[in-house]
Amino acid sequence: MANSKSAAAPPQPSGAHPAPTPSVPTPAVLSSAKPVETAAAIQPQPSHEIASVHTVAATESDEYPDYQPENASADPACQLFFSAYGLSPAQAKWIAQNRKKQFSSICPAPDVSKVDFVIIFTHDVDFFGSTLPSVVHTDHNGFSDFSPMTMIDTALVPMSEADKSRREYVWVFKMQRGNFDPAKFSPRRRPQFAKTESHAPTRTVEEAFRYIESGGTNR
Repeated sequence: MANSKSAAAPPQPSGAHPAPTPSVPTPAVLSSAKPVETAAAIQPQPSHEIASVHTVAATESDEYPDYQPENASADPACQLFFSAYGLSPAQAKWIAQNRKKQFSSICPAPDVSKVDFVIIFTHDVDFFGSTLPSVVHTDHNGFSDFSPMTMIDTALVPMSEADKSRREYVWVFKMQRGNFDPAKFSPRRRPQFAKTESHAPTRTVEEAFRYIESGGTNR
């Protein structure tokens, strides 16, 4: 009798714990959900790339040309002011890079009334009548389009050829401050200084500035 009781005990749990219902589809659901999570993680990245592109574009648009001179009228070192016409790219670049280091007292004029010296450059042309100061226009608010640095006239010399001239010329005219009127500048006006250089556009700039630095006295 004892043997029959011990033999009947083991089958008892089979009725208490029914076999689990088939759950085979569960792994399939998890595997299909996984790619969705991966796509969601990748999706925000393009928005970061677009933002970085806009940032670079904004930075590049704020850059200025190398040859553009600074507005030096407020510099306390400035004592003499000039207005230059007919500049080649090499000459304008030299002024922007070297003027303050070598001739700190000579600065681009902030307006027409401050001009002490007019400098005219020509290239393979031994007269300045075709490179006269530009006429200044002033609007009803008093703002003018005056610029102390005027580049070469590309109708006369292509910009690509401007620094390839065989002979460079410069004329310097000493002005009474406040009396400079570009519209009345005569092509027959006598310069106080003139210089010719061969294949050396920047040498003419240096010579003109040395003359101005000397106080505008004839050498």
